[in-house]
Amino acid sequence: MNTLSVAGQFVETTVLDELANGLAMTQRPALAARLGSAFVGDRLSERERQVAIAIFRCLAGDTEIEVRRMLAEQIKSSPLLPHSLALKLAQDVEAVALPILENSFVLTDEDLLSIIGSGNVVKQRAIARRDLLSEAVSDALVGTRRKDVVELLLANEGADIAEDSYAKLLDTFADDPEIQELLVDRPMLPFDIRYRLVLLVSGDLQARLIEEHAFPSTLADQLIRHGHERALAHSLLAETDPQGIDVAALRLHKNGELTATLLLRTLWLGQLQFFGAAMAALARTPSAKARENLRRNGSAALRELYAKSGLPAQLQKAFQVILETVLEARRSETAPTQEAQDRRIVQELVQSYRRVSPEAPDNVIFQLGRLGSEG
Repeated sequence: MNTLSVAGQFVETTVLDELANGLAMTQRPALAARLGSAFVGDRLSERERQVAIAIFRCLAGDTEIEVRRMLAEQIKSSPLLPHSLALKLAQDVEAVALPILENSFVLTDEDLLSIIGSGNVVKQRAIARRDLLSEAVSDALVGTRRKDVVELLLANEGADIAEDSYAKLLDTFADDPEIQELLVDRPMLPFDIRYRLVLLVSGDLQARLIEEHAFPSTLADQLIRHGHERALAHSLLAETDPQGIDVAALRLHKNGELTATLLLRTLWLGQLQFFGAAMAALARTPSAKARENLRRNGSAALRELYAKSGLPAQLQKAFQVILETVLEARRSETAPTQEAQDRRIVQELVQSYRRVSPEAPDNVIFQLGRLGSEG
């Protein structure tokens, strides 16, 4: 009778099923541990390895979770594990699947994508901890939109993450400081992601990003200014009193802060009151008259104010596109969502400016600002 030596014991190859399923519960985990250790330690001949795999298949179907868990724990890192067996264990309950999902390189990207798609968060987290992750698997993890999964992915230096996946992360977690910090600490960030990130973060994170990713000093200054303007534009949304708006516009004008990009931002956000006051300050025109004229006559009023404002000529079309879109939304009986309005503005601007690529509003405004300064 053929036999297999395992840790000093003999396993009869003609009664594999009885060994895997007939032993007492207290003996079966020990069998899985001893046999798995010998298998991973490469202490078996080719014939013995095949016998061991046959026993593993029996143990993988054991009714006791502890037997299957012990088996998975022992053989999780073996490159000799048959794919079908690894996949069976990976699809098992969490206690059994996690060692395989986190460690086995026998699993394919297709296997991992399928398991991510099943929606089990615990398994998704295990996959995010794997030593190596392809761009496709990383993108699927980003697609879960779960912060705990994404945090593990970003902390994983062995994860390859595509630029599109980073962009999705910024869209989903734009205001999350913990995700921002993990992004800053990634060793290799695409340029577009770096400058989008600088526009979002502030303080120490901004300084770290600029230092660790070797930004040119002039570009860093531009990005910091855009971050400041973004915060300023949003803060102006809280001001509703016309007199207070006029005071703010005049103060910013006096300080030289009524830049084209700040005005683009406030107009994009629908702050027509401030935009009108700012244009009036630049054109040295009464504020109330300018606001009313813009509200009634749109682009025609804008052209008159713009000619006197000193703003870059090549950005007049951008202001016109945004103004008309905002006014149209206000006049509509069913106002579009901000997201839908953003998409339309971006599409119109991309058609008007060949050098502007379709990105998020912050990105487009930054690109327009650079076009304006080049002119």
